[in-house]
Amino acid sequence: MSSLVNAKSWLSNLSDGDVEGIARRIDAEGIYCAPGFLSNDDLSHMRDFVAAAIERGGHQTVSLKRDELAGSSLDDLANSAEFRQLFSRLYTIGLRRPAPDVHFYQILRCLTGKSVSRHSLMFHYDSYVITALIPVEIPVEGKRGDFLIIPNTRGIRSNYLFNLADKVIVDNALTQRILRTRASGGKRIKRVAMVPGNLYLFWGYRSIHTNEPVDEGAVRATALFHYADPHADSYLKRQLGRS
Repeated sequence: MSSLVNAKSWLSNLSDGDVEGIARRIDAEGIYCAPGFLSNDDLSHMRDFVAAAIERGGHQTVSLKRDELAGSSLDDLANSAEFRQLFSRLYTIGLRRPAPDVHFYQILRCLTGKSVSRHSLMFHYDSYVITALIPVEIPVEGKRGDFLIIPNTRGIRSNYLFNLADKVIVDNALTQRILRTRASGGKRIKRVAMVPGNLYLFWGYRSIHTNEPVDEGAVRATALFHYADPHADSYLKRQLGRS
């Protein structure tokens, strides 16, 4: 059983100045990395959980949500007061407004098998202001599923309709084709080789991002924590049933 010792120690020692520095790094570079956030014991425990989930899924891509993560230790992290405070502090600094008291929208994505191509190179904006990504398992050879990000291309939209328009433009087949072409050498697209156990933070709502493919026989497992939907109270969003 993992104890999250490394994570808890790092989180408990974060000063207001440290959090300010994280926010400024995300503003300037698009993404912040905290190396060694999880210990090897944490990763071993989570990888056992991933292996069992993939086996149950017939050795194809599976995505598990918050209520399916009991016993993974990712649920313990999401419930940690220190982890939640990191996001609320980042939100207050980044948006200069009080942080909402909300739960994470949490996903464990396990890419493997013949379905990997359908879950790769799909550029998108997140619906949530802050995204944390923790790689649990990354291929050591072949296609690694590197993370691609075009940082901070928009602000927080004042109206859900404007946000929806942004998403429709990015989801368009032509836009996707252009972005995929630029992924191989575009100057604006930042490529990050994920390291298991690191914590990566970025403004998910403001940044276009995706992952590159992995080989069918490999596994790329990443834990995602999404915080604060700025349009959670939108009547239009509820009517459309959008996430």
